[in-house]
Amino acid sequence: MEGLIRLDHVRKEYPGGQMAVHDLSLEIADGETAMLVGPSGCGKTTSLKMINRLIEPSSGHIYVDGHDVLGEDPVRLRLRMGYVIQQTGLFPHMTIGDNVATVPRILGWDRQRTRRRVDELLELVGLDPKRYARRYPAQLSGGQRQRVGVARALGADPPILLMDEPFGAVDRVTRDRLQDEFLRIQRETRKTIVFVTHDIDEAIKLGDRIALLREGGYLEQYDTPARLLGRPATPFVEQFLGPDRAEKRLAVLRIDLARLEPQDGGGPVVPGDATLSQALSAMLLADTDRVRVVDGDGRFLGQLSVTAIFRSAAESRREERV
Repeated sequence: MEGLIRLDHVRKEYPGGQMAVHDLSLEIADGETAMLVGPSGCGKTTSLKMINRLIEPSSGHIYVDGHDVLGEDPVRLRLRMGYVIQQTGLFPHMTIGDNVATVPRILGWDRQRTRRRVDELLELVGLDPKRYARRYPAQLSGGQRQRVGVARALGADPPILLMDEPFGAVDRVTRDRLQDEFLRIQRETRKTIVFVTHDIDEAIKLGDRIALLREGGYLEQYDTPARLLGRPATPFVEQFLGPDRAEKRLAVLRIDLARLEPQDGGGPVVPGDATLSQALSAMLLADTDRVRVVDGDGRFLGQLSVTAIFRSAAESRREERV
């Protein structure tokens, strides 16, 4: 369980009595992406920074792989965790390759090993090392700089990645592309990720579990996106999710291949791993009540009807009540 993180009754109180985080307990499994989301002043960034001890907790314990981080050297601890922030924090006087090589060099990697790692990481985040390694941050777009920030955080292949609103400073289109790239990278690397965001849609799209906090650092609910949307634990959670909660829920439920009909009646095509929301959108755009579902090689798997979508959503909701 190399990336297991556990916060046990963690609290952060500043001088004067200001409470940033109140009695926070949660567990993040190895290889899981946990999203910390909530309004301003809810303690999400403070909680993130306590994991790598950029902020020291007032009380409680934080365990990584069963070891209390409060008993570790903070510098060594941070070198074992990747860290990505909103403005990337790249060194402007260093090339992209040198930025990505920062942690391997601190750890004393030899030049050849470091260069191989830099090339590997730039390719991982979708940047050709031959084109970008010798450029400087000012020569890149905002989205490209964010990709470099992710690559640098992965420099020494840390098991844990901490991300503090990494896509918050870019436009909507670029953010969507970065989110898709993030999901691809996570499928390949399976890091344990703690990700701070103020955007509930981003949390739903990227997270395996979501910790929803309110002002003062109170944890309202910690759950999977589907259960959070299907069964809000408190009125605050329901209000924060917004009036389009049912629509958001369709975006996290996948097509149930067992509900497909065998006949092929034509119509728009969606992949077998599509969400119910994607299938329904395809129907609406084509003005039809069913779609063709295919596998990764384009082979026909069956047809999905709008009735089957509603039944899948209803059954999922009943299961969440159990």
